[in-house]
Amino acid sequence: MKILITGGSGFIGSYLCDLLFRKEHDVVIIDNLQEQIHGEDKYNSFLFRSIAGKARFYEEDILNSPSLGELIEETDIIVHLAAETGVGQSMYNVFNYVRTNSLGTANILEQLVKKNNNLKKFILASSRAVYGEGRYKCPEHGIVYPDDRDIKDLHKGEFECKCSECGKSLEPISTDEGSKISPKSVYGISKYNQEELVRSICGNINIPYTIFRFQNVYGMGQPYGNPYTGIISIFSKLSCEKKKINVFEDGLQSRDFIHASDVSEAIYLDILSKENNQIYNVGTGIKSSLIDIIKIIGELNSRTPEYEISGSFRVGDIRHSFADISKISNLLGFKPKVSLRDGMHEVMKWVDNLKVRSVVKPYESSINELKKYNLYYKK
Repeated sequence: MKILITGGSGFIGSYLCDLLFRKEHDVVIIDNLQEQIHGEDKYNSFLFRSIAGKARFYEEDILNSPSLGELIEETDIIVHLAAETGVGQSMYNVFNYVRTNSLGTANILEQLVKKNNNLKKFILASSRAVYGEGRYKCPEHGIVYPDDRDIKDLHKGEFECKCSECGKSLEPISTDEGSKISPKSVYGISKYNQEELVRSICGNINIPYTIFRFQNVYGMGQPYGNPYTGIISIFSKLSCEKKKINVFEDGLQSRDFIHASDVSEAIYLDILSKENNQIYNVGTGIKSSLIDIIKIIGELNSRTPEYEISGSFRVGDIRHSFADISKISNLLGFKPKVSLRDGMHEVMKWVDNLKVRSVVKPYESSINELKKYNLYYKK
C-alpha cells in the first residue's frame, strides 16, 4: 500500500516509517522538520537520519503543503501525526497549537473533500489529554470525573483529586474510550477538536477512520530538548549529566508509559484491520509515578539520581492517567511488548552516548516561560 504519514520524521512517525518500510509498503512523508524536534542541524538529526532511504520525503508544512492534494489522490492510507505536542507550552502558545492541530487537520480534510481519492482509511493520532483527569472512584459517589484541581489546594500541597460532591480524595481507575471528555489544557482541547473534525468530515464523505488516543509515548529518539514532552528522556539525560531532577508536586502523580515501537505496531494492526470508525486507547494499562521512574533510573545506573521533590506545579497538568486497553486488545489483538524497564534501559543508553547539547538550559528556559505567564508555581 501507499501510506502517507504527516509528521513522519517526528518521534512516533520515525518508528512507524521504519516498520512500514520493513513490511515493504510505499511510504510518503510530509514534515516541516520543526527545530524544537530536529534541532538547528535538521538534516542531521537522529530522527531525520532514521527515515533516510525509507520514504519519499516532502519538507512541507501541512498548513500550506503544495504537494498535499496530489499526494492524497494517489494514497491508500493517511496517518496524521503532525501536531504541536505538550501541555505546558500549549497554555501560553495558544494560537500556534490551535493553528497547527486544528487548522492543519482541517486543511487535510478539506483536500479529501475536494480531491478525487480512493482512500481506504484516515488514521488520526489523538491523545489521552482529551479525557482531562479521566475516571476516578469516590467512596461515596462511585465513578466520577473530577473537575480541575483547586489551585488553593495545590498551593497547600494537596495534589490528589477530590470529589466535587463530598470533597473526599478519589481513587484513580483506568479510563476507557467511553469516559467523559474533559480536556484540561489547550493541547487537549486542540486534540479533541481534531477528533471532531475527522468524525464529521470522514463520516460524511464515507471515508473510514480510526482515532488513537495515545498515552505517554517514550523511546529512543524522543527529543529530550523539548522540555514539554518526554519526561523519561529528560530525566534520563539529567541523570547522565549528574544534574538534580526537579520533581513537580509530590512525585506521586502517575502516567501510563508506552514504548513508541508498541504504538507503531498498534497503528499497523489497524492498517491491516477491517475495523472502521473506531476510537482506541493506546497504552499499557499500567500506571507509574515519577518516583517510580527515578527509582528505575537508579537501578539501571546503580546510582540513584539526585532529585528534589519541589512541590512546584504547572497549570493544566493532570494528576493520574492510565488506560483501559481492553477494546484495542479485543478488536485488534494489540498487546504491548516492551516493558517499562527494558524501554528505559534503551533510552538511557541512547542519551548517554549522544554527543549533543545539555538538556538543562532548555529545561530551565521552559520553567522560566511558565513563570513569566503565571503558569508555574513554586511551593
